Amino acid sequence: MKLKLKNMKYDIMSGFSTAAIALPQNMAYALILDINPVYGIYASIISMLTATIFGGSSFLIVGPTNMMAVALASGLDTFKGSNYLEVIFLTTFMIGLFQYLFVVFKLSDLVQYISHPVIVGLSTGVSILIITSQLKNLTGVEITGANILAKLWYFFINLGEVNYLNLSVGFLTILFIYSLNKINPKLPNFLLSIVLVTILTTLTGLTDKILMVGKLPESFIDFNLISFKWSVIRQVYPQAFSFAILGLIQTMTVLQSVALKTKENISYEQEFKAQGLANLTTSFFSGFAISGSFSNTFANYQAGARSKLSQLFCAFAIIIFSIFLRPAIQYIPIAGLAGLVITAAIGIIDIKDIIPNLKTTKGDALIFWTTFLATIILPNLDQAVYLGVLISLFVVIKISKEPQVELLHYQRKNDDYYLHEIKPGQADLTSCKVIDISGDIHFSAAQNLTDKLNDLYTPNSSYIIRIRKVKRIDITILKVFSEFTDTVINSGGSIKFTGLNNRIYQMFINYGLAEKIGDDNLYQPEKGFFEATKKAIKNID
Repeated sequence: MKLKLKNMKYDIMSGFSTAAIALPQNMAYALILDINPVYGIYASIISMLTATIFGGSSFLIVGPTNMMAVALASGLDTFKGSNYLEVIFLTTFMIGLFQYLFVVFKLSDLVQYISHPVIVGLSTGVSILIITSQLKNLTGVEITGANILAKLWYFFINLGEVNYLNLSVGFLTILFIYSLNKINPKLPNFLLSIVLVTILTTLTGLTDKILMVGKLPESFIDFNLISFKWSVIRQVYPQAFSFAILGLIQTMTVLQSVALKTKENISYEQEFKAQGLANLTTSFFSGFAISGSFSNTFANYQAGARSKLSQLFCAFAIIIFSIFLRPAIQYIPIAGLAGLVITAAIGIIDIKDIIPNLKTTKGDALIFWTTFLATIILPNLDQAVYLGVLISLFVVIKISKEPQVELLHYQRKNDDYYLHEIKPGQADLTSCKVIDISGDIHFSAAQNLTDKLNDLYTPNSSYIIRIRKVKRIDITILKVFSEFTDTVINSGGSIKFTGLNNRIYQMFINYGLAEKIGDDNLYQPEKGFFEATKKAIKNID
């Protein structure tokens, strides 16, 4: 019981810390949809409460995200008008329904077959779309156009309409965020920046000259009956289907990223079902589509979360903040929230993740560029999602095979070693584990390979991974090798790779894996059978 109470203390602290980041962010994401920021609060509270009940992760925080907001904004742009909110709620309901059905019919497993370059291309493209979407709120210039190129052209030919007070407030917010992060990264820099900008605009009398959030509704729980119009359903279901996939992709990526740090066992089926139910529920309480949040999930982890109750306390904290800060929230400048959104969007662009996708293989680079360009050029984000999914499935069908992973036993006789496969039930008493991998292995086999390597893992052990019979790998498999290398080295063990052909050896260099492992721990093939592996064993023995 004491342990549970101790964990609850940490969950309360992490929940309130995360809420300080999530509240201003989620209000700002509503601006991407061009709706009142209060709808971001609704979506935060209801989705977190629902996900806490049905989810299982101790660290995941769901809620409005940049990517889902952009998806809705691009897909529903033609519906802007008197019934725009009704269409948003209906689409959110359909997204949740599709996600739930994906799990019921075991279709959610297909999300794991979407390659890493597709995810990086989507997220990078979305960051550009987000920045563009906030030019109106940042500068006051109305922007129109079918895609990003048309919108940017329209913006540049109307630069004379820029509201420099708006622009100053937005840039000041961005400056505050980066400055506070430099002073202390642990500070809730988004919340503090919005507070500082709100105080400054109020004291200087700018509240009558720039656009503010305005008075909030009295209730923070706003139940509504969704209008199920068949004519609208027929128009939005293709977008809802692709956005459902997009939401699961983002949540899967967040879960995988945090699991690398926490070693938490993840039930994707449970988390995906919880996300579907969260979207279904949120749609009835005036919220828009949600997914797993990178920034909030990692903030929750870093703040010391111990169980899924941390998400419950985050929801409670947002309610408390919203009640006590209600008089102040109406004076938050829209340009300040736009600066917050732009800063968050810049944070999505991960150069360290993009470069390996471009340098590792031509196939990975092609997938990245195709997805990225489709994201920023095509009129709707759902089209880019479909294209990314099709590319991934095509690669799976054409070249993917399940990797063959075998544990080899070796015996020393004089100055030579004899290697053979360990038979079922035979104990391996050697000083290091020799793992033989064969087959062309690609992103679809990543989870299978990860599971097999983890099954063979023991702390503080030495490993030799032989890939002589592997002719082709991709960046996702390199990531699996990199993560397994980190696990081995961090536990006090050592690792070597043998049988690397010239192509794979160059990929290890381009990805940065050769530097991490050490070039003297990489062995290229030699003429004799197992010669490179024998050299590696000799250096360990």
